[in-house]
Amino acid sequence: MNTLPDLSQLTHEQLLEFTRQLAMQHQQLAEDKQQLDAQVQHLEVSNQQLDARVQHLEVTNQQLDSKVQHLSILNQKYEHELALFKQHKFGSKNEHLTAKQIHLWDEAVEEDIAAVDLELERLNADKTHAGTHKATVNKPKRRLLPDHLHTIRIEHEPASTQCSCGCQLRRIGEDISEKLHFRPAQFY
Repeated sequence: MNTLPDLSQLTHEQLLEFTRQLAMQHQQLAEDKQQLDAQVQHLEVSNQQLDARVQHLEVTNQQLDSKVQHLSILNQKYEHELALFKQHKFGSKNEHLTAKQIHLWDEAVEEDIAAVDLELERLNADKTHAGTHKATVNKPKRRLLPDHLHTIRIEHEPASTQCSCGCQLRRIGEDISEKLHFRPAQFY
């Protein structure tokens, strides 16, 4: 801001010019104040709108929380009912043997024990027999494709058979792949 001049040293015309400048500055300050007041009012309206929006969101949040709590309670209820239904369907029944019925199973149990003993002896004999003889590994064998099928032979050779050092490259091995292609049905 400019420093104020000494008014006693100014002429009448300079004083008039100085008062005009002060009046213009006063008018500019009044306009700036009006603009700032309008901005303050606009910001207050925006703040009120934001407060209303926050309150609306809080109400919505409370509604969603109550809905989540309700659904959680329903989920627990349904899980409990499902557990009861599973226990009713798959749980133990009231079909226990009486003391008179137990002796009916004695003969069957003895037969089962004898069968298990025989199976154990057979498995032990197989283990000792397998230990003395090497087991042959069964490799799956692929049948050859029939001769009447059309075959296409594709060979992938390198661009050059010379090594960068000048030596001749040697063939190490071959990979052969045979694939059947599907051809859709054709009408003649």
